[in-house]
Amino acid sequence: MNGRYRAATVTAGALALSFALGGIPGTAYAADEGPAPATSLSREGYWPLEAAPGGAAPNVESGGLPLTLNGDAWIYHNEDIFGDPALVGQGDLRLDGDGDWAATSAAPVGGDGSFTLAVRARLAAADDRTQTVLSLPGASTDRLAIRYQAESGKWEVVVSTRDEANAPQVVIAEEQTLPNDNPYDVGEHLAVVFDATAHELRFYVDGQLSHTSTAVDTTSWTASGGLQVGRSAIHGEYFAGTVDEVRAYSGVADPTKIQQMAALTGLPDL
Repeated sequence: MNGRYRAATVTAGALALSFALGGIPGTAYAADEGPAPATSLSREGYWPLEAAPGGAAPNVESGGLPLTLNGDAWIYHNEDIFGDPALVGQGDLRLDGDGDWAATSAAPVGGDGSFTLAVRARLAAADDRTQTVLSLPGASTDRLAIRYQAESGKWEVVVSTRDEANAPQVVIAEEQTLPNDNPYDVGEHLAVVFDATAHELRFYVDGQLSHTSTAVDTTSWTASGGLQVGRSAIHGEYFAGTVDEVRAYSGVADPTKIQQMAALTGLPDL
């Protein structure tokens, strides 16, 4: 992966699509109690992936969980101004898709309330393997997964409505911006916002709202495992490519903050 990365073109406009999920058991609140109060945005984790001393990438958030590297996962760091640039900053996480990943020891956000997850990722190859970039596992399925779906050739978000192997799922596929596996580019910024109060799951690609999935009766269960970077702990689906700028928040990030996260400059105070 030599040469300079060029800034990815952000497609103007956004396409919204809603999926109605009637009759899902286990509502987030009782109907006679009204909607749950809105939650403020609280950063639980920011991993710029600039280094991994002792095999763990530090969390910028004070007291936050680090990302422990597993398999052959490694942090690339550009020491030469004429060398291969990282996606953002001087470092990024490199994964070969053959049993490599990074993970926290516990879930930074549980998924039982509003949350925001974000990452910049570049596929090594848009091939015939479904590959997961980020996931939050439960005991039997992923609470949420952001992945490249090989069958469609698209980025997608998958949310399971219950912690069961065959639970119904909400799937949002990005229709406008396809995965870019050009080794000289910066990939895509992928962000998921779950708004428990509005009953919406929002998928942003390169800072733009791609689709909105609205559930009339949202089931919110808690992830039991740590945040997985580069795989699904349940299904494997190891990611081959480059990952950078992993973020996790409790609460709902607004469109302006999502656009700031998508910048090609690290923002440690965001």
